[in-house]
Amino acid sequence: MKKIFLTLLLLLAAAGMRAETVAAQFPGGDEALAKYLAANVKYPKHAADCGIEGVVEVKFTVLPDGSRKDPKIVRAIDPDLEAEALRVVAAMPAWIPATTDGTPQESTATVAVTFLLD
Repeated sequence: MKKIFLTLLLLLAAAGMRAETVAAQFPGGDEALAKYLAANVKYPKHAADCGIEGVVEVKFTVLPDGSRKDPKIVRAIDPDLEAEALRVVAAMPAWIPATTDGTPQESTATVAVTFLLD
C-alpha cells in the first residue's frame, strides 16, 4: 500500500512541475512580421529579370536579450534571393525571446521570406 501511495504522490508531483514554455516571436507577432517583410524585402534585379521566384527559409538563434545570431539558409533557391533574405533578417528589430516559466531562454526561429513577381 505504501508503494502505491508513494508512486501516486510522485506522479502528481511530476505533473505539477511541468514548465510553461513560450516560443520566441517577432514583436507584434506573425502579422507584424509579414508587414515588416513586405515593407523591407527588395527583389534582387537579376533574380527578377530571370523570373526566379520561391521561398527562402532562414533559421537563426534568438538570444535571451532578443538579439539574433548565426542566421543560416535552410531552403535555398538562388544566391541573390538568399543574400536578400539574410539582409532582411539581420536588419530586423530585436525579437521577444522564448521563455520558460517567464525566464528568457535561447531558442531557434525560422523565417520564410517569399519572393513572388507581380
